[in-house]
Formats: sequence, C-alpha cells, structure tokens
Amino acid sequence: MRNLLFSGIVTLLLFAQCRHTTVNESVVTPKAQVEAVPFSTDTLSEEISFQAQSGYLVKNIVQAPIDCYIQKTFVAPGDKVRSGQLLYEIITKEKKATEGLNDTIYKGMGTIAIKAAQDGIVTSMRSQTGDFVLAGSEMCLVSSVSSLIFTMQVPAEYSLLVKPGGQCNIILADGSTISGTIKNEFGEMSLNGQTRQYLVKPSNRSFIPENMVATVIITSRKNISSQVLPLSCLLSDEMMQNTWVMKLVNDSTAVKVTVKTGLKNKDKVEILEPAFAPGDLILSAGNYGLTDTALVHVEKR
Repeated sequence: MRNLLFSGIVTLLLFAQCRHTTVNESVVTPKAQVEAVPFSTDTLSEEISFQAQSGYLVKNIVQAPIDCYIQKTFVAPGDKVRSGQLLYEIITKEKKATEGLNDTIYKGMGTIAIKAAQDGIVTSMRSQTGDFVLAGSEMCLVSSVSSLIFTMQVPAEYSLLVKPGGQCNIILADGSTISGTIKNEFGEMSLNGQTRQYLVKPSNRSFIPENMVATVIITSRKNISSQVLPLSCLLSDEMMQNTWVMKLVNDSTAVKVTVKTGLKNKDKVEILEPAFAPGDLILSAGNYGLTDTALVHVEKR
C-alpha cells in the first residue's frame, strides 16, 4: 500500500513538472540576417558595345630605289623613327662586285642612304643586312602614330545611335580604357558581318599594335534619377518577367514590393515605380529567397 501511494505521488509531481515546462516554453522564430540601404540620387547611363580593330591610316612604304644590296640596317621592328633618320645603307651591284678589289673607280661611289620620310613606328621589315633587293621592292613600313584609328563594326539596327563627333570609350585587350571620338563612316558595309563601319579616333597617341581587337563603348541614354539602388537589391523570377525589392516596414519585418525598373549598369538600377518615401530602406544583402513577408535582423554596417 505504501509503495502504491509513493508511486502515485511521484507520478503527480512529474506531471506537474511537465505542465510547468510546457507553459514556460516559447517558440523562437529564426530571423534572416540582412543588410539594408536607402535610395540615392544618381546619373545612370545605358551603354552599348561594339567590336573594333586598330589600324594606321598613314603608312610610308620604304622601297628600294634600285637593284641593290643592303650594307647596313639601322632600325628594327617597333623602333620609333624621326623624319630624316637613317634606316638603311645600300650599295649598288657594281659596288658589291668590286668589294675586296683595289678599285679606284667605285671607291667613293655606289653607296646610298635610305632615310625615313616621316615620323612614325617601324611596323614591319621585309629586308635585312646582306639581302639583295630589287628596285621598287618594299624594305620596311613606317606607320604614322598620329594616324592611329579603330575601325568599329556596327550592326545596321544600331546605326542611329552612332553619330560622327560623338564621344566613346575604347577598352583595349589589356583592360585599359582610352577615350575616343567617332569620326566618320566608311562608304561600304562589311561583307562578312553585314555591318556598317565607322572610324574612331583615340585621344591617346601612344603606340598600339595594328589589328588589336578592342571594344568601343557608346552611351545611348543618360538619366538623373532620385530612386537609384544597388543592383543587389533587385530580385526577379526565373523568367525575368517580374521584379521586386524587399522593403523594411519596421526594425524586424520586410515585405515584397513589385517595382518597375529603368536604366541599369553593372552596379546600380533605376526604380521608376512605385514612388517610395524618403528614408525607406531596401534590403541589399540576405534578401534572396525570402517570403513575401519575412522576419529579419538588420546588421549594422
């Protein structure tokens, strides 16, 4: 009898303890760790890019004036030369034939100096010391640095956006950028790509190898907007048909707001609709995958 009474008391105590524990337990809902930013006023530009290739409009072909042998070469490919600078020393066939002989007739004759006709860069060399060159043959090519241009290929549907005198940026193969000016259009289209061809004059006059492929960036539109957000704030569905942001309504709650966007670049986006209130904060990190109404914890930056 005592054992039964003791067991009953123990059971009642355990039941009471369980009830107490259940009553005091509270459900803790996890909160997403997020960051939030306000809107800013900024100028956004819409840009389009086209492929281009470097070249030189002015090239001086240095030719052999007579059938000759090259006695000395004074330049190499890539050398910068000035007008009047010595490029080659050539000798006539007769002079070459009498070398080693005690000849008095051709001793002071038969040697000709070939000089540069303009400032430039030696972009190719066809002849070197010791070569025999026929009259009129190309010996080397001197390209004028100031005549550097880029030939830009523009699909016909974009031709209205490209205007002579317009400014642009040229992105070179090494990632560096130089400014440029659109000069004029060629009178014929490219046969391969059926594109219109424009000449772009770079502002930089340093040497750039010929046939270097580059990218020309042209600004097609520019807007000043008071509702600009980092691109990381913008969310969309898989089909990119609907876009929205997550707006903070208080310190711990964010709600989904469908938006209409304007211009974008690689960092920022313009929000056209709706008009948000000054001081509104939009989630910029931790916003992906949140429900339409989400509990959040905003981290201080």
